[in-house]
Amino acid sequence: MRTHVMLLCIPTMGLLAGCSAPPDATLEANKELFRQYVEAYNSMDIDRLDELMTDDFARHSQAATDVNSLEEFKAGLRRGHEAFPDEHMQVHMLVAEGDKVAGYMTWTGIQEGPWGPFPATGQQAELNFIYLFRVEEGKLAEMWVEWDNMSFLTQLGHSVPSQGT
Repeated sequence: MRTHVMLLCIPTMGLLAGCSAPPDATLEANKELFRQYVEAYNSMDIDRLDELMTDDFARHSQAATDVNSLEEFKAGLRRGHEAFPDEHMQVHMLVAEGDKVAGYMTWTGIQEGPWGPFPATGQQAELNFIYLFRVEEGKLAEMWVEWDNMSFLTQLGHSVPSQGT
């Protein structure tokens, strides 16, 4: 019986002594940070990202150019919003573990302007994708994002050159 009492007291004593938040609270805080990023993205409140992301924020992706700073990331978001002014992300699932939080998402938008080498088509795309963020000291520090570029470009009406076999 004494063992059970000690196991219950140790976590409580740790919290009272000023130890860090329990793991569940940290995971929920990381999910909330993810949601705040999506909210800022959807409202195109780019300046809010200064509060949510580190200055040396990095994005990694096979589908897009890697990014090595928050300013570079924000510039890319601005260009994307010029091409897709009605763009919107929806979160379907969030999963958090340790300092990582991942989301299964849907992005929608109508291409009203050029996007890289692709001219505006006025076509709408709906794209499922996955975000994975690393959180550092309460801010998003690193992102991995992947989506199906072939499906995306096809939905927008762009012809995709064949790659030969």
